[in-house]
Amino acid sequence: MKKYFYSEGSIKHGPYTFSELQEKNITASTLIWYDGLENWTAAGELEELAELLASTPPPIPEAAPATAPEPQAPPKREPVPEEERMRPRPKNWLTESILVTIFCCVPFGIAGIVYAAKVDSMYNNGDYRGAELASADAKKWTMVSFWLGIGIGVLYFVIGVMGGMA
Repeated sequence: MKKYFYSEGSIKHGPYTFSELQEKNITASTLIWYDGLENWTAAGELEELAELLASTPPPIPEAAPATAPEPQAPPKREPVPEEERMRPRPKNWLTESILVTIFCCVPFGIAGIVYAAKVDSMYNNGDYRGAELASADAKKWTMVSFWLGIGIGVLYFVIGVMGGMA
């Protein structure tokens, strides 16, 4: 099976089968190469691609790019105030979250791990308020998992003692 390559300027694409090549927006002037061709050749000069090019719309006129939307510059980041840059890194609760996930309550512990993982990345990206909120959420879910695990453990103990007395 023949594998085709095509180029857009200096960028080479491929290999593609003929059916895959049909999905690409090649024109008669698109340069094509496959094993057996000596040089890159315009698609319009290859007989086997005539069927493919017959269904390809003509190139867009030169005036069209003026109507295309102009790329927008990324939004400017506000400079971080000096007092924000000096804030200490919030506690991330990662170790505690992992431990309560293993020993206490898996679902809430996982939520604690997710929020704990966000703390450092938000802090490093300059989102100090987000890091503090993520730290508070990590602490909340870690504590919920811990106390729920303790409560379930106590409940099992009480049921076991009562079952032993019966």
